[in-house]
Amino acid sequence: MDASRFISSGLIEAYVSGLATSNEIEELKRGMAQYPEVRAAVDDCQLDMEHYVTLQAKTPAPELKQNILRIIADEETARENGTYVEQTEVAFPNEEKVYVSSAWRWIAAAVFVALLGSLYMNYVYSGKINDYKGRYEALLSSQNSLASESNLYRTRLEQMEASVNIVKSPSIKAVKMPGTKPFPTALATVYWNQQSKEVFVMVNNLPEPAADKQYQLWAIVDGKPVDMGVFETGNKDELLHKMKSIDNAEMFAITLEKKGGSLVPTLDQMYVAGKAS
Repeated sequence: MDASRFISSGLIEAYVSGLATSNEIEELKRGMAQYPEVRAAVDDCQLDMEHYVTLQAKTPAPELKQNILRIIADEETARENGTYVEQTEVAFPNEEKVYVSSAWRWIAAAVFVALLGSLYMNYVYSGKINDYKGRYEALLSSQNSLASESNLYRTRLEQMEASVNIVKSPSIKAVKMPGTKPFPTALATVYWNQQSKEVFVMVNNLPEPAADKQYQLWAIVDGKPVDMGVFETGNKDELLHKMKSIDNAEMFAITLEKKGGSLVPTLDQMYVAGKAS
């Protein structure tokens, strides 16, 4: 048995409370000799028990000590005189006289020891219950976290499936928009449903804009730019960005504008453009 098994098996608690068998005691002693952490766990357990018993202790009335000492002295005198009787009168303050036999004193002592053991075991198992409760709450939290992640992945999958269905629709026209001369590596694609007039844009390769900037899609109609809306690029799980609808367009382009968009495109910030015909 390794050190962790000794510590978690409950053998230490049984040993300290006097409930361990002789075989268990021998086994634990070997573990204490082999593993310093087991020895430390036994010492800690003993200190915990002593602390708990101290907390539960109640100070007896001062008269009780004098009564007990008197009883002992009387018994010794009676034994010496040969007049000892197996029964002693014990007087408690403000109480009626009670006769207690020696046999019952031993029984009371045994009950007292058992009570201390019971109190200690309650303390030990209460700690274990709290430990198990903590583990259960941790497992429950982990399960809730996994459920949240599962829901997140399910949502992402549904979004991807919806995007794929849009792209595969026979009514969709794909408009490739390669990078302009200042931004040759940029690339984006417009998916235009010419029946429903819906427009979606996919970012293939656009650099992340500054916090105060946004990309804006434009449609060129009769040679004039028409605002199709702005979109964010931070969410990599969002494959398609739905833009404003349009009946017809000669071409599409994307510019980088101030956050919220502009009324007219900033031509020197045009990243991509492509003909719709």
